[in-house]
Amino acid sequence: MSKFVAYSVDKNVKSYDEYKFTLPQMYRELAKEELREDDVVRTKALAEMRQWIVNNPHIRKCRMDSKFLLRFLRFRQFSVPMACEALEQYLTMREMYPSWFKNLDASNEKMKELFDSGATSIMGQDSNGRTVVFFRIARLVPEMFEPPVGAIFVALLIEAMLEWEEVQIGGVQMMVDYSDMDMKLFEKWGSSELKLVMEAFTRWYPLRYNDTHAAKLPKKALPVIEKMLSFTNPKIRERINVSEGAEPVGP
Repeated sequence: MSKFVAYSVDKNVKSYDEYKFTLPQMYRELAKEELREDDVVRTKALAEMRQWIVNNPHIRKCRMDSKFLLRFLRFRQFSVPMACEALEQYLTMREMYPSWFKNLDASNEKMKELFDSGATSIMGQDSNGRTVVFFRIARLVPEMFEPPVGAIFVALLIEAMLEWEEVQIGGVQMMVDYSDMDMKLFEKWGSSELKLVMEAFTRWYPLRYNDTHAAKLPKKALPVIEKMLSFTNPKIRERINVSEGAEPVGP
């Protein structure tokens, strides 16, 4: 995970960081092929996006460092208007639901317990540059994963991963093991909470999802999983594969 760094949210800073591409050549080629990114495009897009933020009266505070803004530019393949829209949606989400997505604190005791549970593992990058994330659902204790705590935990994970440029460019591949899942896990999660978190994680966070592979999903869990997927970005639903113990889930 990224080291803890305090970033300025003053949008009227006098100078900006000088960005340097430091990833392996594979990511430079991947960025060019899939995201239309090169040194010239990146420099121009960052300048345009920063000017848009400065001129936008609705945005009072915002990180202006390159790595943060590149989250949105890469998410929208360097279409500056679309990246600005994505940034605005992200900031609005945080302001509308501050107890869920703002002032996230990884040092919180509940967050420490969830991270220490072994429910999530970052497995590194595969040969295609995708960051592989492995979830062991049985490691999540229902009493610890109630809303909004469970959502804060996932939001912290996403925010940390988005600090990695490997994730911004290559995206993530999700591996989910549902074996021995406690069916009480989602008892406290109503439709409104599920809709909020699924829209946040699949639409408002600038995270590029590749394939998701899920195994050993209990048939009893199908209704809640289907409900969750109904709130998910349709493109992501098409990339979900489920095996062993359940019929395929998705569109």
